[in-house]
Amino acid sequence: MKTTMNQVIHEVYKIKHKETGLFSRGGTDPRNLWTKEGKSWSNIGHLKNHLNQYIGMNQRSLLKNNSYENAEIVKVEVNYDMCFKTDVMDMMSIMIDKKVKAEEEYQDKVKKWHEERERKQLEELKRKYE
Repeated sequence: MKTTMNQVIHEVYKIKHKETGLFSRGGTDPRNLWTKEGKSWSNIGHLKNHLNQYIGMNQRSLLKNNSYENAEIVKVEVNYDMCFKTDVMDMMSIMIDKKVKAEEEYQDKVKKWHEERERKQLEELKRKYE
């Protein structure tokens, strides 16, 4: 994370396949390596560490089939001052309201079910004792 002119910039690193646009999920298994979101490394050192581990586990096969042959390192910078923000309490209020409404709807259904069951029982008793 760095600060530029009072702006907080968060940096992460990703490995992107140039042709498919997919991102590396990390790990050392070259099968199913590429996904839509992939993994983010918090600094270039962590990404280099991943590559070292990948090389170590796949050294024999890298000359024949290197999954990273057509890939690039992407540095993603997020400027938090430029991002949409909303208060946590606003979001929590919306969530609480939805939970309360869902509980009320559930209780209404339960009440309706009980009433219908009792009405059915009443009809059965009326038929029985008529």
